[in-house]
Amino acid sequence: MKLNLNPKIKNILWGIFAVVLLAVFAIWMINDPPPEHIADTNGAEDFSLQTITEEDVVTMSMGSRGAISESEIKFNFENLSISNGKKYAANKFTGLHRLYNATILKGSDIYVSLAEFEIHKGNFAFYVVFDGEIVGRVEPGDDVTSEFLLQNVEKTGSLEYIIAGESASFEFIAPIGLD
Repeated sequence: MKLNLNPKIKNILWGIFAVVLLAVFAIWMINDPPPEHIADTNGAEDFSLQTITEEDVVTMSMGSRGAISESEIKFNFENLSISNGKKYAANKFTGLHRLYNATILKGSDIYVSLAEFEIHKGNFAFYVVFDGEIVGRVEPGDDVTSEFLLQNVEKTGSLEYIIAGESASFEFIAPIGLD
């Protein structure tokens, strides 16, 4: 059954719908604003998090402020062609951001390899969370590639890659496939 309404009434209804939608969005933004940038209080050479806790990471208890650029890449490394990699970068990022979420089956291996992992300023960490528990943390080091490996997981569960930053400027490449 088709409802035939006067065009004037249709316009009024669309206007009411738009106002209600804007009101819901405004209330949501007021009640859950993005976090303020967290100042880097531990010096330019120390990139460890000072305010964001591991509990915050597991519960994803805060949003994020600042844009993260993400671009698809393909590169060769030691006779391997690594495709579908992604380069992530930000100039000033604060908060928590989930980069990846998937279900991992019992007996699987979890391998994370980040190339060109650099933090330029602020505080930053890359977490590997499995079934609500932090199982790995990749931090910048002297190596070109930072890695994490967990073999033969004991149960099927949710795998997440979460980044945490406090006024962080960073970049890294996360390969997600092999040719």
